[in-house]
Amino acid sequence: MHALLIERAQVVQGLIAAHRATGDEGPVLDPVRDAERMRLLVERHEGDLPLTAVEHLWRDIVATCAFLEAPFTVHLDGGAELLGMLDAARYHFGFNPELEAGSDAADVVGVVAGSQNDIGLIALSDRSDLPWWRGLSETGARVTARLPFLVLDTRPADLPMLVISRAEVPRDQQDVIVYDARWGSVLPGDLMGQGIEVVSFHRSASGVDALIAVSADLDETEALKACADAGAEPDVLRPVGGYTAAIDIESDTNEEFETVVTIVSEG
Repeated sequence: MHALLIERAQVVQGLIAAHRATGDEGPVLDPVRDAERMRLLVERHEGDLPLTAVEHLWRDIVATCAFLEAPFTVHLDGGAELLGMLDAARYHFGFNPELEAGSDAADVVGVVAGSQNDIGLIALSDRSDLPWWRGLSETGARVTARLPFLVLDTRPADLPMLVISRAEVPRDQQDVIVYDARWGSVLPGDLMGQGIEVVSFHRSASGVDALIAVSADLDETEALKACADAGAEPDVLRPVGGYTAAIDIESDTNEEFETVVTIVSEG
């Protein structure tokens, strides 16, 4: 295993040279590719070794190699519980990237938008103190992943989070599209009845802002219609990223892992 890790690092050095020769300085972490790898790991896993141990080791290897190629900092939502954020950041991105706590989620979005490779981690809560997602866009900082990716009881690093980066992910490679939605009054209707998740919302005197998650099978026009059918047509509906759906892991009677790809809703 050690020899293979050294070999992998040597391959990374070749990638660094190739990227420099072509002037390619884009983000090196690919959320879709990472999700595909995790699915393969889950499919072939067996025995008593905890799957989360494999997940942690694999993510550390991937993040470390990405760091060798282009060093990056992980910016943490300073408005969230710090120990949980640190635990999740080290579990998913290893110990090589520097961790930096922002003052709040909006600060994290601003820093990531002004960087090339940096990553932001924002803790999810039903109600947000501010509509931080207004700073997201499809050309700057955007939602690129949702954690944890493997969903199971009593897992480590289980703080629900969104990953913010500038990685460009084609829509046809995403399972879920995330929108900045705004209403000029109290949010009406039953969005969940139309399969739309309200990831987080902020209520103010001017109305309601929400970060909503919609199946990628629906384009923007269809997503707007789904909101209207729920009696909640927004004044603004703006795509701000997307992610691969989580893997829900259940243990059957033979204690073998079954995997079901689902859009995980916090209700």
